[in-house]
Amino acid sequence: MFIDLLKPETFDFVAKFFLAGYIVIVIRSRFVVGERPKAAHVVAEAVILSLINQLIFQTISQIFIWIVPTEYSQWVWMRFPFYIEVVFLPLLWGLLIGANLSKGWKHAVFRRLSMPIVSPIQRAHDFAFGFNREPCLVIVTYEDETIVRGHFGTESLAASDPERSDLYLERLYTVDNTDQWIETMPGRSALLSLNNVRSIEFLDQITNDTNSEGKGNA
Repeated sequence: MFIDLLKPETFDFVAKFFLAGYIVIVIRSRFVVGERPKAAHVVAEAVILSLINQLIFQTISQIFIWIVPTEYSQWVWMRFPFYIEVVFLPLLWGLLIGANLSKGWKHAVFRRLSMPIVSPIQRAHDFAFGFNREPCLVIVTYEDETIVRGHFGTESLAASDPERSDLYLERLYTVDNTDQWIETMPGRSALLSLNNVRSIEFLDQITNDTNSEGKGNA
């Protein structure tokens, strides 16, 4: 059946009414942290986004033909319409709504179009370590009272998976008798399993020449 979709007589239809929307989803998902939904949900969303893409393309086409002299508009539309409709336009507005997700713009229409390709019930883990998380100090406390202090920054990673969740901290700290955070010597990073974690605290970071002190914000 999949081979049939790639035949010349069906490929144009599939590209316009599925592939275009899927490109929007792929580009937008680069700005999203969360769980992917079932394949059926992805297909349904791709079809809906492709239909929206069709509407946008037809509108732009009419405006372009109306503004640009006929000989030039016909030349462009005879050579590039498929690539504009299926590749360039989905790429462009996939980037736009992805940027809307990352920047947190509040325009109602954009917010509706920015529904991410993730489960509608987002995990607290995904929200806490989401795209807008600023570098910060964290305190990871396990059920057996083990405590790990570290820095979650641009070179750190938080993975969320139903089977395995873990956290990579790019820098570890200890505390002295005055509760000052001191970087371990030699410097260390750590890959932590989040099994049996009781809590993860996020702290405001204060830096000076010799150490970093965390002031609770969690």
